[in-house]
Amino acid sequence: MRILFVAHGPAHVPWTVPLAWAAQLAGHEVRVAARPQALPKVAEAGLIAVPIGAAAAGDAFARWAAPPSGSRARRVPAQWPSGPLNWAEEKRLSWADQVLALADALADDLVAYARWWRPQLVVHDVGAVAGLVAAEAAGVPAVAHNWCQPLGLYFLHEEEVPPAYERLFQRFGLRPRIGGDVWIDATPPSLAVSHPVPRLPMRYTVYNGPGALAAWTAADPERPRVCVTGGIATDAAGGFARQLVTEVADLDVEIVLALANPVVLGGAALPANVRLTRPVPLGALLGTSAVLVQHGGAGSSMTALARGVPQLVLPEASATTQSLWADQIAAAGAGRGLLPAERSPGSLRAALLDLLHRPEYAARALGISAEIAAMPSPAELIRNLETRVAAS
Repeated sequence: MRILFVAHGPAHVPWTVPLAWAAQLAGHEVRVAARPQALPKVAEAGLIAVPIGAAAAGDAFARWAAPPSGSRARRVPAQWPSGPLNWAEEKRLSWADQVLALADALADDLVAYARWWRPQLVVHDVGAVAGLVAAEAAGVPAVAHNWCQPLGLYFLHEEEVPPAYERLFQRFGLRPRIGGDVWIDATPPSLAVSHPVPRLPMRYTVYNGPGALAAWTAADPERPRVCVTGGIATDAAGGFARQLVTEVADLDVEIVLALANPVVLGGAALPANVRLTRPVPLGALLGTSAVLVQHGGAGSSMTALARGVPQLVLPEASATTQSLWADQIAAAGAGRGLLPAERSPGSLRAALLDLLHRPEYAARALGISAEIAAMPSPAELIRNLETRVAAS
């Protein structure tokens, strides 16, 4: 079977890799379509990349800012559940214009490739709406791959479909796909949020990209190790990393700063208990870490949960997917979350000491790790997808 994966951006590619490799190991032929900014991440994973779109489209996507919510027609059906879903639905609507503009810039290349290569299944990131167009052009099933968040672009009802979505299909002579989609979801039960889209559960398999481990990672630390990261594709750790190293300089801990761009530290001298390292695969580093301090990235959050490591989540702003991670992890008892307004002097030190000294955080993180391990593996999910394609 030929399976076309459609990636969204560099930070989302790692979510695709385990399932893409499971498909290849099951004997299927795999291609990963990605815009220029994400191509290196696909190549690093040893997968065959298909370039789509121009770099300018990805740059425009990154710069885009949502208009005020009052200027958009609200299309959330009244019968949908309340709570976190409402937040996600409002984000979906504000994100729709941005994601559809990107899809419009990618669709020509992707549809042309799908019509030539003739995949039998399209697996697309929930942010890569062009994947739905490609599946319709090829006349094959499409399955979305989410990143453990209720946020994603989908339309289950005719009345909520914006004209831009319809035009995206119509320019290729296709009918818009509305409803009937399903999401592959690695969210463990303790963090699950009610959602109207049908889900296929899949175990989160840690993949943080390639890298070489330094010799010091092959020995147990002499004191509790605290790993600090801003993710593989952001500089988000800059502000809170500077505050953290200042506040814990006198503690008997080892702080490991695994930063994508050390420049965010501003050239400040580091205390003796701080080690600065190039980014290394986070899953390997967490094997010897007592706590992870991070920005609320989906990959960082799930890697720590899979490894059973409690975490301090420090999102850049409120009302973002990062702040949702902070709320979910705190509510699950696997860590703490602090918004920028809550980070008074000494607050990071106090939160870190709380995580280190109260064993219930580690116990809860280990419990969620067990939940993840019990979910169907990517290999099992591939068998499910094979059945779906055979029945289509």
